Amino acid sequence: MSGMCRTAILPILLLALGACGAPFRDYWATQINAGLEVQTLEMAGTQRSPYRIQAGDTLSIKFYRNPELDTELVVRPDGMISLPLVDDEIAMGRTPQALGDAIEGRYRGELAVPQVTVIVTEFGGQRVWVGGDVETPGELELTPGLTLLGSVQKAGGFLNSARVDQVILIRRGHDGKPLGTSIDMTDVYGGEHPEDDVMLEPFDIVVVPRSAVGNVNTFVELYITRNIPGGSFWAAFLNF
Repeated sequence: MSGMCRTAILPILLLALGACGAPFRDYWATQINAGLEVQTLEMAGTQRSPYRIQAGDTLSIKFYRNPELDTELVVRPDGMISLPLVDDEIAMGRTPQALGDAIEGRYRGELAVPQVTVIVTEFGGQRVWVGGDVETPGELELTPGLTLLGSVQKAGGFLNSARVDQVILIRRGHDGKPLGTSIDMTDVYGGEHPEDDVMLEPFDIVVVPRSAVGNVNTFVELYITRNIPGGSFWAAFLNF
């Protein structure tokens, strides 16, 4: 894809902050002290991450040896689900397989051989996040066919101070870890190469910097740890 700038995989070094410029905050929030392992997102051939359950999803939970416990329910806004005989279980941020395994663990004291399958039957609304130098930063619904430039336009467009040539895309990898890359959107934004626009995926984060970014990995690590406004999107993104 033309206009794509790739960065080498680098360790996360907070001391490298001076080399990349401090990411601005879209929201004031308590900083997370734990470090994040961030790697470079290679757009060509990027594996699609397994779907992670989010608030509002409808789940069908089936117990193969105990069909009387089969249930269909909606994930609550707090990300939890309620099950018979056991305490509430966290669903948001987990894959269906991981949630099924967790439910099996919960029922080992109640059932002889719990075998559970979780199926997402309805999606409660896919979301992405657009931040930085756009008119209205925040969470957006991921509608079919939404691209990186489309998300910026939905957020009110680039500000005059925006670095259109270095837009940062943060995406969760198949292991749930954040991956980041710098994308030159100049030709896409100017209409010369609209085919180079990037299709967004659930939980993608688009950040439009105001100044040049030297180390994308460090930028991503700092941006995520400094921009936690709360809400279901960030709770799910960080619940690896």
